[in-house]
This record gives sequence, structure tokens and C-alpha cells, in this order.
Amino acid sequence: MSVCCSATTSHRCLKKIALAATLCVASVAVLAIHHTKTSGIMARIHHGLILCASNTGAQNIAQAATISSMDRPGMIRFGLTSGADGQVAVEPGSSTLATVLNTASHSNTLLMLDLHGADPKEVASEVSKAHMRDRVIFVPADYKSTAAALKADSKVMVAIPINSERDAYNAHRMAGRHPYAAYLSPSAAPSLFSLVHRDAEAIITDSPSTKISTADFLANRPVDIVITHQPYQLTTSLAVPPSTVTHSE
Repeated sequence: MSVCCSATTSHRCLKKIALAATLCVASVAVLAIHHTKTSGIMARIHHGLILCASNTGAQNIAQAATISSMDRPGMIRFGLTSGADGQVAVEPGSSTLATVLNTASHSNTLLMLDLHGADPKEVASEVSKAHMRDRVIFVPADYKSTAAALKADSKVMVAIPINSERDAYNAHRMAGRHPYAAYLSPSAAPSLFSLVHRDAEAIITDSPSTKISTADFLANRPVDIVITHQPYQLTTSLAVPPSTVTHSE
């Protein structure tokens, strides 16, 4: 009789343990989904303009986090290279991509990565390990590199340069269902910005010349990410709050 009771009790304990484990896994999954929805590139774009500090060293990841605290999402642009030891390194400096990804992950910072001579598959592998696939944009060096970047990871956004309507249609055809960003020159016509906005997940451009007001520039173009060497100056130069900068549908 005591054996039967013991067996029944053990069975109940196992069921409780299994239920607790299931709830823990579900909680982790919910937290991960919430983090993705609030920290990913598309979520940031939804909340306002993203300022990207251009290629000025790994220490600026902390500076980008400061921009985020000022209600403007932070992104850093780095160049990549293949190190002598086979690891992907970040330029300028001697930091490995893995180190920078880890720092960016903890500081809730987005990254734009110029692939240069780095293997897109190796870069994609590092990004995946760091759970940063939705917070990174690849910038290929040329057409061949673009094709390789699109194949490297189906979830990581790829920036494709667009200088004409033909480029816009080719980019859309080349990307297919892969998320991509249209990278336009600030001198491009506002109509080209509007054209690519229909298909691309994001629109990237460099900061405009000082001859034009940044606020006026953005008012006539649907821009999601502005790359600048002077993020703080650009922040203060924007006369309108981020919430009033709208994007055409």
C-alpha cells in the first residue's frame, strides 16, 4: 500500500516539475519576443528616426546608448576585416566583431556593418550567436558581396545602394522576400526616396549638406536612418521632435 502511494506521489511530483519547467520556458520565450519587438530595427524605426554614428571607433557604442537615452535610437557603423587569426575584426581599432556584438547587445545598440573583405557567412554566424539578427544591417561592398550577404542569413537586413529607378527595381527583385534597406544619396530626388519607400523595409541616407536644414530635408523625404559623423550636432539641429517626423505610407 505504501509503495502504491509513493509511486502516485512521485508521479504527481514529476507532473508538477514538468509544468514548472514548461512555464519557465514559456516565460523566457515571451521575454525574448518582447525584447525583439522593442529592440529590433523595425521597432526602433516605428518609434522615430535612427541616428547612426559613422565608423568612429568601438568606444562610441557607449555614446550611441546615450543618444538612445535622449529618445533617439542609437546605431553605430563599423567596417569589418578578416584578422590574421581568422577572426572577424572591427575597424578602426583591434576589437573582434564578437566583442563589439556583445557590447552592443548589452547596451541595446543597433549596428551597421560594412562587410568589406569579411566573409558574409562568418559575419552572419557571429551575429546569430550574439542574438543580434534583428539589430544589425549588412552593408556589402559590391554586387557580388550583396548576393552573398542576402544568402548568408535570411533575417539580417541588407543595405542595397540605389541611385536610380532602375536600381530600385533591381534591388527589389534581387532581395525577393529578404528584408532589405535602400541606401540613397542625400542628393537623390525626393521622388526616388518615395519610390523605394514602397518596397524597402528601411531607407538609409547620409546627413545632408549644411546648405539645407535637416528638418526640411526629412520633411520632404521618408528617411528611417541617417548616417552622420556628428550625431550630437545632428540631434540638436533637428528643430522638430522625433514624433513629428512622419514617413509616407
